[in-house]
Amino acid sequence: MELKDRIESIIKKAAANPGTETQYREPLIGYASARDSIFDEMKKVIGPHHLHPEEIFPEAKTVVSFFLPFEKELVKLNWRSQGPIKEWIQAKVETDHLTGEINEILKTELAKDGIAAVVPPIVFDYKNKGFDIAWSHKSAAYAAGLGTFGVHHMLITKAGCAGRFGTILISAEIPPTPRPVEEFCRYKKGKKCLVCMDRCPAGAVNIKGFDKEKCFRLLQENTKAFSEHNQPACGKCATGPCAFKSL
Repeated sequence: MELKDRIESIIKKAAANPGTETQYREPLIGYASARDSIFDEMKKVIGPHHLHPEEIFPEAKTVVSFFLPFEKELVKLNWRSQGPIKEWIQAKVETDHLTGEINEILKTELAKDGIAAVVPPIVFDYKNKGFDIAWSHKSAAYAAGLGTFGVHHMLITKAGCAGRFGTILISAEIPPTPRPVEEFCRYKKGKKCLVCMDRCPAGAVNIKGFDKEKCFRLLQENTKAFSEHNQPACGKCATGPCAFKSL
């Protein structure tokens, strides 16, 4: 079995039998060269704090990105609710854990063939650095051809935007996935939409930009509502027409 097929088999098998209450549709997997100039551009667009793949792992040759789309019932449940729902926050917690398990399996299996793998760090420091992060899974997924950004700053894939992304850097080369040449966001395609803007309870989504501070303040309130999970989550903007597929 080719390397690409092995990687995709591991990810899809894990999503089909996750061992969690959260269930998933079929994952999407994409690839980008670790030397793609887009990662240099990210330092200009996101900021110099965003790491280049080779800064994280000098031996990196390929950025592997995967998307675990939530089952439709979970998205519909969040759509019907005006406030935060426990199931969505739980899905974030469970999916982040599943992503970690997938990456560990990938590292173990790839090591059998002498292929090294490293998972990029995700570090939030709201107190000292605002919203700077060392690595953006969504931006990596864009680089790996999985989708385009919507007005809500979520990455819309062919399976929609309701789900979670993961990344792993590997020391082997896999041909890059072509990036989409068309917009997946309805509004950016010239159609009437902006459901994400209407759905945002924080008023953070706007066609002129995305107010991260408003979003984060709401997430902090949601964390208090379900303190047992101690995780910020909302997802209202990801439950509109683009939740399940690009349109």
